[in-house]
Amino acid sequence: MNKKEALKVLAKNLEEYLQQGFRFHPFFMKEFKELLHNASGNEKEIFSLLIKQLNFVKMFKNQVYKADGNEIIKYLEDEYYSLHLSGKNFNFRLLMTFDEKNNPIFLAAFYERQGKRASDYTQWKEVLAKRYREM
Repeated sequence: MNKKEALKVLAKNLEEYLQQGFRFHPFFMKEFKELLHNASGNEKEIFSLLIKQLNFVKMFKNQVYKADGNEIIKYLEDEYYSLHLSGKNFNFRLLMTFDEKNNPIFLAAFYERQGKRASDYTQWKEVLAKRYREM
């Protein structure tokens, strides 16, 4: 699947979730597209995992951290969630929260490196707060 096809499939899948109240910050979309570009050749697996995670969010709402390697970021003042997409050649984190109506808002996406700082989200605190205010 080439990059253009991958983005078309991504847009089609996300449209379904937009209709269900899911929201995606523009920088989340930009970051996710960049992750896809850098993980070329793995699009099918990534999309499969993404759809699985979006379904977890839909089903479990703010309990999504209990599913499939996801986390709640507890030490921040606000509740943010980290969803995990990993395969042999990629390891992504999608950071999101919920609005006052319990609709999911996806705020950031990044490649998670292995090691001690792998799950240190303190650097994202200001970014997440700013992006949430922008939504």
